[in-house]
Amino acid sequence: MLEGEKKPKVLIVDDTPENIQVLMGTLKDQYAIVAAINGEKALRMALAEPRPDLILLDIMMPGMDGFEVCSQLKSDPKTRDIPVIFLSALDDTANKVKGFETGAVDYISKPFQPQEVHVRVNTHLTMSRLKRSLAEKNEELRAYSEGLEERVKQRTAELASLNNIYERFVPREFIDLLQKNSILEINLGDQISRKMTVMFADIRGWTTLLEKMTPQEAFSFINAYLKRVNPVIKDCNGFIDQYYGDGVMALFPGTPDDAVRAAVRMQEAVAEYNREREQAGFGPIGIGIGLHLADLMLGVIGSEDRMQGAVVADAVNLAARIEGLNKMYGSYVSLSDETLCAMTESDRYRHRFMDKVRVKGRADAVTVYEVFEGDPAVLAELKERTKPSFESGIQLYYGKKFSQASVHFNQVLETHPEDLAARMYLKRCANYMVNGVPADWTGVETLLEK
Repeated sequence: MLEGEKKPKVLIVDDTPENIQVLMGTLKDQYAIVAAINGEKALRMALAEPRPDLILLDIMMPGMDGFEVCSQLKSDPKTRDIPVIFLSALDDTANKVKGFETGAVDYISKPFQPQEVHVRVNTHLTMSRLKRSLAEKNEELRAYSEGLEERVKQRTAELASLNNIYERFVPREFIDLLQKNSILEINLGDQISRKMTVMFADIRGWTTLLEKMTPQEAFSFINAYLKRVNPVIKDCNGFIDQYYGDGVMALFPGTPDDAVRAAVRMQEAVAEYNREREQAGFGPIGIGIGLHLADLMLGVIGSEDRMQGAVVADAVNLAARIEGLNKMYGSYVSLSDETLCAMTESDRYRHRFMDKVRVKGRADAVTVYEVFEGDPAVLAELKERTKPSFESGIQLYYGKKFSQASVHFNQVLETHPEDLAARMYLKRCANYMVNGVPADWTGVETLLEK
């Protein structure tokens, strides 16, 4: 025992005073000894604080014998862990078995041998101390494990939340296309080639609108608009790749039908937004949308300390150019012939041929179509009604029969005077009739940058 360390408390229970004196004389130097001469007193003393660290219990006592005392000690949660060593002259196997069955840890036969008593008491006190220490360590470990589990849950939740926040800046679809499990796996230079439809959508007259707004009003307006069109893109299996002030660039990895459906529904969402704006005293807005299907290189560009996802392809520029053509045609949704031909249900949306153009920065010509399914109902009905005349005029125009083509375009304008496309072709016909047709004329118009 270390100096200053408290002596273990041992309770001796025996109805023979001489036995108590012998045991006290044997153990008093190393242990704090208390004694009881019967079972009832022993039970009371076992509950007294500080409780005994070990009990030496005689079996043969008047009234309550040692077996009953031990049973009661082991049935009480306050005393059940105190080791009990039986003292008895009864040395037969049946009594020893009964003693162990009631909960005793050992058995010392009378008459006592001091050295044996010391060894057995010390052994069981040591075992009891180690057992308590192990229980305490287990409790500490359990508490630590519970705390660790909670900390792991919290950290996992934090990482999940952080990952969700990151995905607001880098779309989940972008990560999936790069075949990564999370944004944490993305590295500079990661890339993949994929055929997708690029969408560009711009707000008409944005500069004019912006001049009438404070910066705060401009941010509120653009977010109110995006709040309505972004869910449409997502619902149609697309995702936003970039925001450009008033513009949105989105990608559709599936069929072009997804992109066209999104374009039509975006027009409907803007129409609903305009009804709300009208009630609030604001004027309506319009958007132009351009679509082009092509092979894209999707990847991560930048430097190690500043990266972003990007699409590298001529298709991005062409989709933006096609969107810009809407202003010239008076259309809302324009798409390339590659996009239209790849659709699985192109006839589901009302459309018409628009033009063959060569935009600045691109050598090859592109054939452009207009989808007017999502136009305002009156406008869409006029385009549908005049479509036969318009298409006849187009056929004659590319056959260099400009006079006859003019008749059909005039018929379109009689019904729909605001058809900018018909008016554009009428002017072209007049120009060729007056100035003649160049020898290398193919019908492809070279347009300046929008």
